Amino acid sequence: MSPQSFTLETTTTTPAAKGSDPSYFQSAPACHEMIQHKELLLHLYAYQNVQKTPDANQAVIVESKRPECFGILAANDWTVYDGPAHNANLVAHAQGLHLGASMAKENWFICFNMVFVNQRFTGSSFKVMGDFQGTAHNGEWAIVGGTGEFAYAQGVIAFKKTQQSERNARMELHVRAMCLSFLRPLLSLGDGSAVAKIGPWGKMSGELLDIPSTPQRLERITIRHGVVIDSLAFSFIDKAGEPYNVGPWGGRRGDNKDTIELAPSEIVTEVSGTVGIFAEDNVEYNAIASLTITTNHRPYGPFGETQSTPFSVPVQDNNNIVGFFACAGKYVEALGVYVRSPVST
Repeated sequence: MSPQSFTLETTTTTPAAKGSDPSYFQSAPACHEMIQHKELLLHLYAYQNVQKTPDANQAVIVESKRPECFGILAANDWTVYDGPAHNANLVAHAQGLHLGASMAKENWFICFNMVFVNQRFTGSSFKVMGDFQGTAHNGEWAIVGGTGEFAYAQGVIAFKKTQQSERNARMELHVRAMCLSFLRPLLSLGDGSAVAKIGPWGKMSGELLDIPSTPQRLERITIRHGVVIDSLAFSFIDKAGEPYNVGPWGGRRGDNKDTIELAPSEIVTEVSGTVGIFAEDNVEYNAIASLTITTNHRPYGPFGETQSTPFSVPVQDNNNIVGFFACAGKYVEALGVYVRSPVST
């Protein structure tokens, strides 16, 4: 998906007057341009093991003694993995309650926190509510919130029972959620300007690669590419005037290598491109398929092959792009930018 263009804005606060808002309360307008929407897609498998089994992860708390009421309250700590095989990796725990919610038939109301424990999303969670019938093999639960990287999440988890016995069940989960990210200054550069971190665009499937210091100006960008963007390298000056050479991030197999040398008066005003999935040797890869770097002098590119889903990061009001962060392995999979705001007057 393509984020909307944005303008970095700053707000100032003044001492509270008598009778106004208390000191513990702050409020500031959040215009549309300051908010980035991000779609998340996850494919997971949840395992439910009832009590009295060796690996039980749920237990009955209260059971109704009324024969006309299907009333059972149970606690669950289902395990969630990234695949159905025995060597799959533990990703999260679905921790919460499910309650019998019918007078005559097996029907459950469920609410739980899907708390992630893998390295990529540690500390993040989805807040989930919904219901399901005991005899149903598929359905949907609502994502009503989230924390960490999934803050402000709204979406749906579509589940399908792929294995069931008297003692356990396996459910295939397709998670689709929308989250909000608020653009905010990361660090003042000491001259009245500030730097914000925006993105990334693409699919994060590995370690986030980042820069060692707060950037103030881009000087050089090197892109190696073929069908997709194989690698990215760049040079920048930090706020103390120290030069840094970063990368290359990604592989080195691209047939083409292009270097953009920025003139002293030249600043990057937009980074755009496309993201998608391509196959090589019967293996699918998520990658940045193409990149275009636009400055106040001219556009450079596109590098790679324009295909799949477009994205664009334009800046306004004398803001400029001064650095990058990424997820990269064999190819550049996801890309974000550092944006410098103008000096305030």
